[in-house]
Amino acid sequence: MIEDKGPRVVDYFVIAGLTEASTPLEQEINLSETKSTGPKAPITDLVIINKSAGERVPEDFTCIECTPSGLPANLNHGSLKSPEIYICYRRARDKPPLIDIG
Repeated sequence: MIEDKGPRVVDYFVIAGLTEASTPLEQEINLSETKSTGPKAPITDLVIINKSAGERVPEDFTCIECTPSGLPANLNHGSLKSPEIYICYRRARDKPPLIDIG
């Protein structure tokens, strides 16, 4: 037989839902602010810059300064006495998109 050892994990679950005064989430968020207006231009160029040496982001390029999780995107992050190296990209329709790096 199974011995009763006190409260179990399942004893702590609750059922939560909307009350009469609650509004559905779709009404609280303006979806036009969170979605882009159309497809983005393809990535056509990549550049590596050394911010420690004073290099700046080239014109029309976007620098990836942090990862989606919020960590620094410095390619040398965590290395001691290493320069700050970042990837920059350019989106455009004036030439074919990148399909391979190498």
